[in-house]
Amino acid sequence: MLDRITSLFSREKSPLANAKLATQWCKQIESLDPASQCNKVHGLISDFVAAADKVSIDRLQALMLLDEQVQEAYDAVCYQYVSNPRMSKDMEQKLWKSVVSFASDMVQAYQRFVQAENNEAQQQQFDLLMPLVLARSLRYIAIQAKWHYFRFERVPSKLWIQAHQMYRLSEVGAFDSNPFQLYPAYKKDVSSCADEYIQMLMLNTLANNNLSVRQIDLVDSWLEHWSKLIQFGRKYQEDRHHFCVNLQESQGPQKINNDLIGEPYRYWGLNDLIGQIQEILGKLMTGSSYASLELGADARGPAVGELLKHLDVFWTMCMRNSQVKRSERKKVTKAADIIYGLDRVCRYVKQDNDRFSRQGVETKDQVDYDEIMDMRLYGFVSSRTKEKLAANPYSFTVNKKENDWQAWAIDNESADGFGAVIRFSENEWIRPSLLIGARASSADNWNVGILRRIARLSEDEVSVGVQVVSGTPVMVGMKSEQNDRIENITVAEIGFTGGLELPNVRTALYVPHQINGSSVNTLIMNSADYGLDKIYQVNARDKKFSVSLGSVLEKGVDWSWVTVNVLRQD
Repeated sequence: MLDRITSLFSREKSPLANAKLATQWCKQIESLDPASQCNKVHGLISDFVAAADKVSIDRLQALMLLDEQVQEAYDAVCYQYVSNPRMSKDMEQKLWKSVVSFASDMVQAYQRFVQAENNEAQQQQFDLLMPLVLARSLRYIAIQAKWHYFRFERVPSKLWIQAHQMYRLSEVGAFDSNPFQLYPAYKKDVSSCADEYIQMLMLNTLANNNLSVRQIDLVDSWLEHWSKLIQFGRKYQEDRHHFCVNLQESQGPQKINNDLIGEPYRYWGLNDLIGQIQEILGKLMTGSSYASLELGADARGPAVGELLKHLDVFWTMCMRNSQVKRSERKKVTKAADIIYGLDRVCRYVKQDNDRFSRQGVETKDQVDYDEIMDMRLYGFVSSRTKEKLAANPYSFTVNKKENDWQAWAIDNESADGFGAVIRFSENEWIRPSLLIGARASSADNWNVGILRRIARLSEDEVSVGVQVVSGTPVMVGMKSEQNDRIENITVAEIGFTGGLELPNVRTALYVPHQINGSSVNTLIMNSADYGLDKIYQVNARDKKFSVSLGSVLEKGVDWSWVTVNVLRQD
């Protein structure tokens, strides 16, 4: 083995001896398929890492040339993994290990030059290449982190230590934000050490969002451009910064609190990033193509728009949460029934309202769930539903299986919400910012909350946190006093042709809320029904109010929580 390594790195034969030999060697493997090219380069790099040969500027230039020449093949191997979610377990493991080990060895190879001690003349040559060396190292570290997210794994602490050190060295060298092309012969995109580091940090904020491999990779590609919208600060600014990172700890980004102030923390905010995402969403709504918005060649279809909405909601939620003081948690051992989604929560809250109300519904202006479903399915209210309502007009029956909810094990509580440990295989629908209904037992009413936190504990065990926003919600019906939005359903899906025009049946949740110590009226409503110029007639049990919609307090992918101003009681 020693003889082979010695022969490999003899100045006459080794492709890593100088750039000329590296160029000749790369031409010899051009005809190979991408996986074989990567294996050839990987074998060469692995031997270099294992050898104890002295480093030199010639070898660094050869390494950088090999790295640049293999990028197209390496990207092809990565794409094979991302684009093939149904590959066999053996193939998945083989590809995963191939991508991650290649990136790991490239970092170690570059590290040998970063840590080398050189004479003054040679050090000056090394210094000229050091920005590129550190930026490429940061990219390879970020690739390893991303591949751990693909498997819902935590990033090893070693990777965070390496990333922090690399970025800190770029700060010491005063070139952390200097722009340059990372791989000029392959891509013309401009980057910097700070851009590569920020991209890694920002992708980590989404690590527990239960995104698919394809979604994580797509967001990562967007962050290559969006990272330039984020600037680090060494001094915390309360009105601007939402995340921080400690350059001396083995972990990634953290939410800011009073204990995380000063050196060695770096701070950054999301205002410009959120503005960019909302601008893209606005252009998509006005008919702009995905291609014109530079979202990537594979970015197309409604799923991309939904992913953008998710990012907008989640990072906006992070901005809001960075300014919210949390109450103390206490350990408990309880169980709770959980439902999710605005429509489902509305149904069960109405059931509570009917059950606990002393008065029934006196007018047909109230929204009935069975009538809504009849109109959506048939275009009219069925005789069966009419007979049921005539026999008991105040009853509410959920047309679902008897237990239309999940059972969660609650392990901590606070004044603002609760935490639970759940099995992911039984709750694959979980997403941050999802609207949640929760109750302790069938005798209790449903509380309304928002899913705030998701953290993987093991392959099938997840810790979640829910903020309870109301223990006394009221389901209301809404009718627009302006031009109604016309909803249509394509009935080809149910065996007919053409379309049926549906009535504008809207439901929402009335939620009393406190803002700066003052009580305000709010509604949690479908996002499609929100508009600043909208005036609605709201039917709450036996009362009617005319209200105008105010500002948005928060939004999910399909719901908005808004303030309302009562104009009059009808």
